[in-house]
Amino acid sequence: MTLTAADIVARLRQRIVTGELETDDELSFRDIMAEWDVSMHIAFKALRLMRDEGLTMKVPGIHGMVVTEDAFDIALAWRPAPEPPVVSEAAARVVRTAIELADAEGLAAVSMRRIGEQLGIATMTAHRHAGNRAGLETMMADAIFAGHPPPQSPGGDWRARLELLCRTQWQLYRERPWLARTVSFQPSKHTAHVVAHAEWAARTLREHGLAEPAATQVAATVADFVRGAALDLAREPADPDEDTELFEFGLRRLLDGIAPLIP
Repeated sequence: MTLTAADIVARLRQRIVTGELETDDELSFRDIMAEWDVSMHIAFKALRLMRDEGLTMKVPGIHGMVVTEDAFDIALAWRPAPEPPVVSEAAARVVRTAIELADAEGLAAVSMRRIGEQLGIATMTAHRHAGNRAGLETMMADAIFAGHPPPQSPGGDWRARLELLCRTQWQLYRERPWLARTVSFQPSKHTAHVVAHAEWAARTLREHGLAEPAATQVAATVADFVRGAALDLAREPADPDEDTELFEFGLRRLLDGIAPLIP
């Protein structure tokens, strides 16, 4: 069976934990192709994933990558991202209807009874598809974030990337003032598409030299700042220009505070 890039990275990650691969050891796509009999495409993808996780880095004069000083700690702490839950079409309709109600009338207007009325189904049927109120709100937030994934090929340094991600999240909250109340960046409450934003930020910080656990902690702090700034957006009356001005001021100060942590 042909291995995927993720399979190869898992095996290399284990070698780092066991000490078979150590700091400054070299890895090239040719090594990967020869050992696992995979295509150049898969070998390059595996190297890219290793770099994205902070396990390897590019060094001038070397064709491949070298294992980073922090690779052991990163590999030891690695946990797979949660898989997106399998959502039935009926549950997806409940979630879409809940989002439409929240957009039109605010989060307080969302109830299983209203959703049932909108869809022409019994209240208990809506409950069976979406669970309790907390579960429904979590599914609503994840559905919104699913439609706005982090950039695939971002440019710029760590600050430019975090600014881009923060402004993406801010815009989501601006468009849906109720959204901030349904999102959590706490590890115990992560959903697959929300956690993708936090992991993207942590990976950016690792790529620019910030080791774990600081990279994950800073990523969570940044996400919580944006969400916190957005929690008042549902108030009436609101001043969009003033809200954004305060957000931008706070974002600049926050990133200024992070800057000394970056090597």
